[in-house]
Amino acid sequence: MKTEKDLALVLPDLPPESVASDYWEIGAHPNYLLSVNEDVVGARDRLSQVSDTSLTVILYGERGVGKEVLAHGVHSLSSRAEKSFTALNAYAVPRASIDRELFGNGYGGKLDGGEDGTMYIHGIESLSQDIRERLVEWKRDRESSSEPSARIILSCEAPSMTADGLTELERMWAPAGGAVRVEIPPLRERPEDIPLLATHIVQKYGPFYGSSIRVLRGSFLRFLQAYQWPGNTRELERVLRRFLVIEDEEVIRAELGSKQPVQDTFDDEAETGGSLKAMVARAVSRVESREIARALERARWNKKRAAADLGISYKSLLNKIKQYEIET
Repeated sequence: MKTEKDLALVLPDLPPESVASDYWEIGAHPNYLLSVNEDVVGARDRLSQVSDTSLTVILYGERGVGKEVLAHGVHSLSSRAEKSFTALNAYAVPRASIDRELFGNGYGGKLDGGEDGTMYIHGIESLSQDIRERLVEWKRDRESSSEPSARIILSCEAPSMTADGLTELERMWAPAGGAVRVEIPPLRERPEDIPLLATHIVQKYGPFYGSSIRVLRGSFLRFLQAYQWPGNTRELERVLRRFLVIEDEEVIRAELGSKQPVQDTFDDEAETGGSLKAMVARAVSRVESREIARALERARWNKKRAAADLGISYKSLLNKIKQYEIET
């Protein structure tokens, strides 16, 4: 059985004070699992603890957080690592065919074909209640017999599966040995991970694309941290791989900026209270400071060029930078 140490990877050019365990990855899939966020680290630790058991695992999180990566990791860390890993995307299979895909109906389905490997079912919430109950019954029968049995890992997407639905799913698996639920927070809730993830992605794919870029500018990293990442880590990887090809920050900023909802740039609580005049003044200040920061970024911090783009004097720009305490 592979150990945590066997699968550890020390990133190139990490600061010497970094703790290796903070950057531990499983299943040799680094881009999604590198994290200093305590919820992600806790989830990885929990999965490593149950990896070599027969417990069913339920992975919960938004699209793009790396649920299949985690499933591969659990498989790789277990004594089943040399056995087969079989995946079924329930979203992509017609409802009428799910029963045959899983159970075979006399022709041998994926569950029995996986023998004592790992069976990963993505999109459990899209399956009918009858199919879910048959899954539990299949697992219970195998647990009570001497037949080889595939380890089952399920995943469901937020917000498709509600909290109540998730609790009910856990309860269903109690008669079949129980299930361990592991939740993966979205990337927007852990911006502290973005510099680590981004740096690793750039260092990993830079040579592949023939790019000399190995380090991202601090201002660009702050921009990436401010973006909401609806596609989570998968989107971050896709964006940075494109950046390595075109090597143009401004294009990436423009593309992501056009996708950012305007309301996300405001703090509703901060904008309420006081007179209407005061609220308008605060809103104007926020918009003005944001646009000045964007102009500076586009001009690569050339203040004269930024002032020209904004249609204000150089002196006015310097005063605004000081007023809004914009870091240059």
